[in-house]
Amino acid sequence: MFKKLILMALMAAPLSIFAQKFAHFNSNDVLTAYPAAKAVQTELENLGKQYQADLEAMQKELQTKGQKFEAEVNEKTPENMRQRRTQELQELQQRIQQAYQDNEQAFRQEQIKKMQPIQDAVYKALDAVLKEGGYVYAVDKAMVQGVTINEALSTDITAQVKAKLGIK
Repeated sequence: MFKKLILMALMAAPLSIFAQKFAHFNSNDVLTAYPAAKAVQTELENLGKQYQADLEAMQKELQTKGQKFEAEVNEKTPENMRQRRTQELQELQQRIQQAYQDNEQAFRQEQIKKMQPIQDAVYKALDAVLKEGGYVYAVDKAMVQGVTINEALSTDITAQVKAKLGIK
């Protein structure tokens, strides 16, 4: 009898491997409902608008100076004056390009700096839900493209993650 119980336990052991629980969630749903993420998104949009306004002002200055150059320079204009004004326009164009690159880099850094605490909070909530539910792992539907999730075999834990974050 004892041998039969041991044999049954050994045969049932591989079945426990198949009893693993899998979950999925949608981080986009979580982030769009998360007030802290909304606030950061608004801040980043405002920062982007400020950078855009600065670049547009520089572009307008370039356009104005270019029109002035075309209106004032003719065949009677001394060559050294033409070269100097052409160089001024080229330098302004280079400053605009540099400002564009600097703004882009500063925006990315600010985005990373502001989003990191939010991502940490979401991952902490996700980890807690996974541990509480005994899930092996979770797939973020917002991050995987071309992968089909069999939702009949996987549990949607988006609402639980939101609840952990205090989102109603």
